[in-house]
This record gives sequence, structure tokens and C-alpha cells, in this order.
Amino acid sequence: WVRDHNEGHAVSALEYEVFHDLALSEGKKVIKEALDKFGIVNARAVHREGRLQIGECAVWIGVVAAHRGEAFTACRYIIDELKHRLPIWKKEHYLHREAEWVNCQHCHNHAKTSRLEADEFYGRQMILPQIGAQGQEKLKNARILVIGAGGLGSTALLGLAGAGIGTIGIADYDTISPSNLHRQILYSAENLGEDKATLAKRRLEGLNPMIDIRTYSEKVTADNIQDLFTDYDIILDCTDNFTAKYLINDAAHFYNKPLIQSSIYQFEGQILTLDPNDKDTGCLRCLFPQIPEPGMVGDCATAGVLGTVPMLFGTLQANQAIKKILGIETGSSFLTFDLITLQSQPLTLPRNPSCPLCGLAPHLASVEPNLEIIIPTKDDQAAKSLKNNYTLIDVREGAELQINTVEDAFHMPLSAFDMNTLKAPKDKELLVICEHGVRSLAAARALRKAGWEKAYSLAGGLHAVPCLRVSKDEDIPA
Repeated sequence: WVRDHNEGHAVSALEYEVFHDLALSEGKKVIKEALDKFGIVNARAVHREGRLQIGECAVWIGVVAAHRGEAFTACRYIIDELKHRLPIWKKEHYLHREAEWVNCQHCHNHAKTSRLEADEFYGRQMILPQIGAQGQEKLKNARILVIGAGGLGSTALLGLAGAGIGTIGIADYDTISPSNLHRQILYSAENLGEDKATLAKRRLEGLNPMIDIRTYSEKVTADNIQDLFTDYDIILDCTDNFTAKYLINDAAHFYNKPLIQSSIYQFEGQILTLDPNDKDTGCLRCLFPQIPEPGMVGDCATAGVLGTVPMLFGTLQANQAIKKILGIETGSSFLTFDLITLQSQPLTLPRNPSCPLCGLAPHLASVEPNLEIIIPTKDDQAAKSLKNNYTLIDVREGAELQINTVEDAFHMPLSAFDMNTLKAPKDKELLVICEHGVRSLAAARALRKAGWEKAYSLAGGLHAVPCLRVSKDEDIPA
């Protein structure tokens, strides 16, 4: 179906151009391959051409098979091969920018792929007895979603793309800043300010033009996480905050997705591999039932990080995913590693009977509702209209307010957070604000528990929406 957005930009229509003779002959080959590979009874595919409006069907695939598993696998194979092999060019018509040709394997990559042969590209790893031709085909048919394209995600994505994972999704709504560059090896100084997911896609296609890279330049929340998970077999959590990690952990449990999760702290890190089919092993909440309070555990910005640490653990995440696809035993596992002492410690993760998610009497029935308000980058008008729609609560400390304030915001520092002083009715929409969106999220949770069911946190805080700052000194940059 024609969607109404592409990589964060509103779309008004699509336009397809087709080289008919070659498209028909190559399409017939794809259908025959599917019949031979998957033992299906019959298959047909239709690809539209010309200009299509939002909501119209662009591609239709029908498969007849004795079992639905074979039918679904064949459908997936057909659509992936059609996208890669047919001479069909797609133009996105946008609402607020010029139209452009996008996602066109033949436009952008034909010259490269004509010089690349899969057997040659993957030849060294196909020598391995655990891979070979059959293993490489498994990697080609695999679909992995990587959430976070920062220090962990950059390295994991390179490993997955190099191995030939057929479909890779990248979910990240951040842009590149100078502090990213020492550890986020997909990017360079000339890319400052660019969208991470979009640039990561471009870099990975340059490495391996034979795979399909899909981008989601949006924050992963309770509102969209199920839709994101649907198209993928394995999830890699490469995020850098506990709120995201608990959301992804819970969603992997509810939607039955294998999860490979990593966390780092200064010179050490841990990797957690969770298999939903392993009923004896626990989850993140079995270790830590509740999300840690802000400030209890430092992040890269406050505690520091050596670039090699996320590079190592991102590589380990990619390696665990590849092993799982190849059928090499991974199960559920928990490993810590200290890069100063070079000591590793594999740990068991038994299921905690009192775990609120997977214990004997769990009380979590779904992922936590979305508590964040997301303002699109550089949409100053939307940001400044917040005070018309919400009661603003600034939970920063007094010293921070000496530098800048938020106009019309009620000041209630988190260190002295007293909801008894809040006079807003319980049905009032509240928006809590801090510098990076961490303290405000904790405060929003507390307000929800206290009965303010419409309490929200500003995603990314003032760092993401700097136009809300009112500087107290013109010499101090806002």
C-alpha cells in the first residue's frame, strides 16, 4: 500500500516507471524460484505502474500452499526479490519538498551490484562449516530490527550488513552531534546534524548493495513498537537509556520476539540474549523489576565511555543474532565483560517467580503507555504552542534555572518534588520538562500514579527542543 510518509517526510503520491520486457521476464524467474524453493502450489504477483495515491495497492502477491508457513515464507521471498531484481523505478512525491527517486536498487546500486557476486562477496564466511551456501541463504532470508544507531548500533549494523542479513531495519530519531563521533563509526565529521537512520542506510548500502535497508526516523514508543516488531524476526536493543530498554524488553515478551540487549558503563558492559521459547530463563525485569530512578546509573553523557566499549558489545550483539539465524545454540544468556581487567563472567538468568512481567503472578498485561510528547526537529511553532495545550512543569534544579527558564512553567525541582503543592485538576493535561527528558519522565510516571492520568514528559527535554529556553544572560548560549 502507498504510505503517507517516507523517512519522516509527508508523502502525497508515488510514481512508478517500469522497463516492461525485462521486468516481466525477471518476475517470471522469481515466481519459478519460489515454486521450486518452497514447494508451494502456485503463485502470482502484480506490480502497479504510473502514479498512485495514498492508500492504493502498489504490489499484490498471492500464494497457494498446503501450509500457511510455506505461503508466508514464499510471499516474503517474492517481494524481496522483486524489489531487488526488477527494473522498476519509484519516485516519492512529497508535500513539503521536491519529489525524488528513492529506494531504487537499479537506480542507485546497479553499477555496484553488476560488479558484485554474492558468492564472491560472502566467500570467506561461506567457507565456515557452520555457514556454507545453506547458511548464507538463511542469513539472506533473515530480518533484523536494530533499535538505536549510536555506539552499539553502528557496529552491530556493520556486522549484520557485512554478513548479508537480507532485511535490516534501523530505528533512530536522533541526529549526529560532535560527541557521537569517537564511538559511532558509521558517521564522520562532515555529517554533523544529519539524520542517523538515513545516513546509516546510505553507508550500509555502500558496504553491501545486495541487502534491503529500511529506516524508521522516529522514536520507538508504546504507540508504534508493535508495528515495528511485526516485520522482523530478531530485535537488537542498542539504545542507551533504561526507559527504552524496559519498553523493548516488555514488547519482546508480549510479541514473542527474540531479543539481544546490551548495556555499557565506562569500561565495562553486559549482553543479554533472550529467547521467548526458553521458559526457564528470565528477562530484564527478573534482574531489576522496576526502571531505575534518574541519576542512579550514569549514562555516556554523565559517566563517560571509551569508544571501544560499545564497538565490542555491538559486535557481540551482531554475532549473537547471526548465530541464532544459523541455528548455532544461543538460548538465553547473560554475559558481563570488563575491558580493563579483560575478565568476562557468564551468568545464569533464572526466571524470577516474582517478576512483574514473566513471573508466576505477573501484573504487567501490556507495554507501559506512552508518556512522552515528541516535537519534530526544528518545528519551533509546534514547540511554542505547547503552553497553550498543557500546564508546563519544569523539574530542573535551581542552579539550572539561573542559566535559562521555560516561559509560563511551574517550577518543581525533582529533588524536592511535592505533588501536594500542585493545584492542577486531575484531568488537566500536564507536560513535565527537564534538560534531557530523563527526570521529566520519572516525574510524569509519579504524577500518573498519583492520579494525573494526562501527565506527559517532553521527549528529549530542552536539549531536543531548545526554542523553549528563555536565556537569562544574552552572553550565555541557549
